[in-house]
Amino acid sequence: MLYHASHISGMKILNPHVSTHKKAYVYAIKSRLMAMLFGAQKDDFDLLIDSENGKPVLYECYPDALKEVYSGKKCSIYTVEETGFLNDMTGWEEELVCPASVAVVSEEVVEDIYVQIMLALRAGECIIHFFEQSDEYQSFIRDELQERIEAFGISEEYMMHDTRFIKYHKKLLSC
Repeated sequence: MLYHASHISGMKILNPHVSTHKKAYVYAIKSRLMAMLFGAQKDDFDLLIDSENGKPVLYECYPDALKEVYSGKKCSIYTVEETGFLNDMTGWEEELVCPASVAVVSEEVVEDIYVQIMLALRAGECIIHFFEQSDEYQSFIRDELQERIEAFGISEEYMMHDTRFIKYHKKLLSC
């Protein structure tokens, strides 16, 4: 079974949509917890998400990003069959995609994503690197943000209108 999270509840069929990969896919992940991390609107300028030994690993890109993105946010986690999903199509090994519509097997409503993430952290089911001022952490986040700015073609104008860049990233990137 695979998992797909959405802020939209009640879906019976998941339809492909175009995302950062420029192709219409239904996205799914083998880990329920990892899927839940995509249940609220966020991007790589809020949190970096990876995995280590099968556990989700999160890095905050600014102070309290985890709480900002997930606290009080509700999502639905949809379970789907693995049939028709393809590996190695997006550059992230955790992510599987299907170019066709997919029937939902079941739906689980998560009332507060942040609460569930913190429970998972306490249970040792994930690793969270909370934002810190250390040179090592700042350098890591700076390098990751610069890589994404280049990869996504983020313009100076965009950054001047994005509150995260104005409040947090501008200072970090200018170091």
